[in-house]
Amino acid sequence: MKERVKICIISPGSNYREIRGGGGFISVRIHIESMSRLGHDVVILSKPNLDVMKDADIVWHHNIKNLVIVQHICEKLNLPLVVTVNSFITCPMAAHIRNENPKYGKPCERCSLKGVFTCLLLNKQNQNRKITWKAKMRKFSFLLSPFYYYNMKLRLDALNKANRIICISPTLMSMLKKAGIDEDKMIVIPQPVDPSYLNPPKYKLFYDKVALFVGAASWIKGAHLAAEAVSKLYDVKLAFVGGITVLKPYIEKFLGKRAIFVGSIPAEEMKKYYYSAHIVLFPSIWYEAFGRVWAESCMCGTPVVAFKDRGGASDYLKHEETVLLSDYDVDEYTEQIKRLFEDEALYRKISRNAREYAKKNFSADVVAKKYEKVFEEVLNKR
Repeated sequence: MKERVKICIISPGSNYREIRGGGGFISVRIHIESMSRLGHDVVILSKPNLDVMKDADIVWHHNIKNLVIVQHICEKLNLPLVVTVNSFITCPMAAHIRNENPKYGKPCERCSLKGVFTCLLLNKQNQNRKITWKAKMRKFSFLLSPFYYYNMKLRLDALNKANRIICISPTLMSMLKKAGIDEDKMIVIPQPVDPSYLNPPKYKLFYDKVALFVGAASWIKGAHLAAEAVSKLYDVKLAFVGGITVLKPYIEKFLGKRAIFVGSIPAEEMKKYYYSAHIVLFPSIWYEAFGRVWAESCMCGTPVVAFKDRGGASDYLKHEETVLLSDYDVDEYTEQIKRLFEDEALYRKISRNAREYAKKNFSADVVAKKYEKVFEEVLNKR
């Protein structure tokens, strides 16, 4: 695209530079910076503003909040609308996983009004919850099932009226298609990773054998499986970077002093942990729309061990070439981890290949040029 384009990005949280986590929010920050480097005029809004939007050439919506309003405004102003979907909006509970299997969960791919009602009534969407006043009140939230379901339908309808829909993974695109989204409007473009991840820090934070888990240490992220798997490798420690949940006692039960709880850190500090760890564990048991942890890790050349067929790493990476993938079995997952500590040649191969793949596919400027093509196509059709 040769022309300078006025892009209005709409995403919750306009103070994007202070965002600590959340793949979609970090992506917005990187998108703004990379699009500006390409010479485009970018303005960021946390909520719709007609006076600002009317001066844009194109509106680019992220993170689903306010999508219905944004779509109405774009329709009224005859503005082209591109929507990047960063999460599973086809599930009112945003999970597509039930806790019927306490260890691995039970995936569900379609949501119905009855399904939403059942999930809320029986608290099936996430078993990792504290018994607090809010948790007790949540058991009555099944009464709001029609609202949650209707809100989902409104968003899907607005999405179908957009000019172009960016899905951040093939799994997400498949889910949207099943929910009735026009396949011809969709295209897969991954989330961007800051190219600074290619530059190693001056020093390491760990010098022992350390595996790394990044994100809220929760059930849906598989923190319990990471802890159990590493517990079977007596000389390996497991560092948790991110929010610590009610799973902490469970993790300590398996790992004792081998569990390192770092807590939440600024996003710009993350690469120090990726480069310091020997491997990164990505054992999510829910469907991951993307899950940028594994992509950032690959950019740093730190091998990833993930599960098969739940989106995320398994959408993009190839077993024994750029990642090690496991079936949903904690013993097999342990064996895949063990291979990367014992087989130096395999480790170097995956590290090299993953880094090269990430550099070619996830670097911010590479992703930005893909978006440029989408914007050009949309603007040329006006």
